[in-house]
Amino acid sequence: MVESANSSLSLHSGDSYHPRSLRQSTDTDLPKVCTTQSHVSELSRFMSSVRNDLEMDEIEYDGYKNQRAAESILLDEVQDPEDEGDEKIDDDDGPPVDRGMAWVMAICSMLMVFATWGANAGFGVFLSYYLSLDQFAGSSKYDFALIGGIVVFLAQSLAPFSGLACRVFGTTPVFILGIIIQTAAYICASFATKLWHLYLAQGVFVGISFVMVFIPATFILPTWFDKRMATAMGITVGGAGLGGVVFSLSINKLIDTTGDQRWALRMCGIVTGSAATFAALILRPRKRINTPLKATLTKEFILANAKIMFNFKIFRRYPLAILALWFLVILMNYIILLFSLAPYAQLVGLSASQGSNITAILNAAQVVGRPIMGYFGDSIGRNNTSGLVSLTCSILILAFWINAKTYASLIGFSVLIGFIVGVGSTMAQSMAADLVEIPAHLPAAWSGLNILVGFFSLVAEVIALKLVNLSLKRQYLHPQIFTGVCFFFGFLLMMVNREWLVRRKLQTRRHALEEMSETDELEKEKDINQVQLGTYNRLLTPQHYFTRMFYPIRV
Repeated sequence: MVESANSSLSLHSGDSYHPRSLRQSTDTDLPKVCTTQSHVSELSRFMSSVRNDLEMDEIEYDGYKNQRAAESILLDEVQDPEDEGDEKIDDDDGPPVDRGMAWVMAICSMLMVFATWGANAGFGVFLSYYLSLDQFAGSSKYDFALIGGIVVFLAQSLAPFSGLACRVFGTTPVFILGIIIQTAAYICASFATKLWHLYLAQGVFVGISFVMVFIPATFILPTWFDKRMATAMGITVGGAGLGGVVFSLSINKLIDTTGDQRWALRMCGIVTGSAATFAALILRPRKRINTPLKATLTKEFILANAKIMFNFKIFRRYPLAILALWFLVILMNYIILLFSLAPYAQLVGLSASQGSNITAILNAAQVVGRPIMGYFGDSIGRNNTSGLVSLTCSILILAFWINAKTYASLIGFSVLIGFIVGVGSTMAQSMAADLVEIPAHLPAAWSGLNILVGFFSLVAEVIALKLVNLSLKRQYLHPQIFTGVCFFFGFLLMMVNREWLVRRKLQTRRHALEEMSETDELEKEKDINQVQLGTYNRLLTPQHYFTRMFYPIRV
């Protein structure tokens, strides 16, 4: 990661803190307030400190994990002219981060997502087809919902094994094997005559192939990005929306044309295999390390890397555990919404084609919305963006979707919710990077998040079908309320993490001010620093817990 004091810098979860910054504030730390005039003065000083924090946020750069960063910001150090221009990247000779080839890697990663999650977004069309016919003896609607859940479950829960395979064999061999399995699985599913054939091909093997195609790309991408990580991830996961449009419409068209799902499944195999192969030929880590296979296949190497990938002790720190719970809630309800929208449209009197169009519109909106969310995450704070988006999703579902009963209103809802409903996949990895103490823990954090989400994604659509109450006039009311409330719960989880992030940033800034107040150079600003220290000390007291949740700062 870039650690140059020449750039605009930001403090996040990797910041280190001096023990002095954790001392308890005392009465002497706080300004005395006795009169109305002093109240006004105190308010003025507080607003000034808030304004100073916001001004510092504008010049901060995410990724600087050094106490010197805080001192550089507060001292407003003069840059060395020789240091201006290109960013220094840990004194290595690799390609530059955040520009050039990095964006090519983001586009290739998007193709991997297009070939996996994008294709899976079209499963709703297969689901509608399977539910409309009794093609497989002894099957029920829950069988077909579970097949789609198996794909998501395996693609998420096997993430650490995919990461370990990449460390041992390299990313390219894992990519190639995954592409072969995926292409073969879709084609074999087209010849399925029994339900267990479908479970095995379109469920198990497609899910295994996803984890070998998608997960390595998400491990490669962070090596190319630093301050634009969320933007790059937004572009990457935008492939799910693009694939949702392409595959939903093409699958529906082929089923209508041919009368069954066989050629639609074969088309999925051919298109996904071609797109993923093209991306696999280009994708590579920023700094390729050519380690001989005989060295990586040793027991010691495998065990050492397994400890990295499966180091789930990091989830003992509650912010990461809360992030995992948020990711679980958001992604599970994203799946419920994605697969429920078309059946709901048919329930209110629209045709199957119109229902498919609504799903396609939602996916098209994601193509644009996910990169925009990533950009705002990098600009105003990833936690800030995720919290606001979670709340907005809750409002749209509870206030809009429940009352949307016409084609036009459902199109409007699909556009609005499509822009932001992919917040989980867009923000989870970059927020995990903000929360881990050591960058080497990120693979374990990302793997742990995927495993937890995988188990609950397995039954997401089954839950949605169970919530549908056929005895009610508004049969989808319970799934709608469930998803809306869950998104609001996600907002509350983000606020808890926001308090933790704000508190840590304020602790770092307080410590930096304490250190600099002891220097002769800042003697003329000593009074100003004392006011700022008083504000920080007050905000860091337990009674200001909720104040920290809403304190205007970028986190």
